[in-house]
Amino acid sequence: MLKILKVSGDSMEPTLSNEDVVFIARKKNFYENDIVVVNDKVHGLIIKRLKKIYENEIQLVSDNTKTKSITCERTYNLSDIIGKYFFRISSNNFLCKLFQS
Repeated sequence: MLKILKVSGDSMEPTLSNEDVVFIARKKNFYENDIVVVNDKVHGLIIKRLKKIYENEIQLVSDNTKTKSITCERTYNLSDIIGKYFFRISSNNFLCKLFQS
């Protein structure tokens, strides 16, 4: 299953920028340092880097060291992961306009 999402915010810069379009694949195996989309019960879908995997929990981290994200201050269930990032279209690419709502 493939999901297409638009990035909101700058917490993943320089890897991902605000309004980039990202392609997410449903996977069963995740590894530390993967970029994943997680379903946060308060903030909705978030995209972060997988910092640490515990038995059934994960810790996330933002790539942007200049900002702080409240979503990285807690752990999530492994089952909260929606999928793994594998491709992006930069927000300044003309193809990105096709995915704007």
